[in-house]
Amino acid sequence: MACRRDRWREQQGAVYIAMTTQAGDVVAQYYAAFDSHRDGWQDLVTDDVLFDGPVQHARGKAEFVTLTGQFLQAHRETHLLGRVEDGSRVASLFEFVIDAPNGQRLTCPVAEWATVVGGRISEFRVYYDPRDFLRAFGVAD
Repeated sequence: MACRRDRWREQQGAVYIAMTTQAGDVVAQYYAAFDSHRDGWQDLVTDDVLFDGPVQHARGKAEFVTLTGQFLQAHRETHLLGRVEDGSRVASLFEFVIDAPNGQRLTCPVAEWATVVGGRISEFRVYYDPRDFLRAFGVAD
């Protein structure tokens, strides 16, 4: 019999099991296409998709596809640090590696909340510190 103080060392049954939701699957499919720079990500957003970030904003699929296409020109890698799903909402933590026009390679930590409706992403809320990004892209001094 184990001592009371050694109970934490005993193997316990699973308390929490990660669950993949349909929303999580949609976001994973979106980033699989996005990260490999191949078509398909465009089909996974709604026609009225909303994108809000600290610098860029897009309303509707046409604006979003244009904005994302511009970003993909500089995008080199994505490192997924974590993802949490809650029903139709998916929160992701990334590091985007991008090449700026000034030749600088940036690693930008990003937190993103995506909302999935009807099997497509209807909203992206993106949070990051834009100061290095703005300087590297010639938007700020």
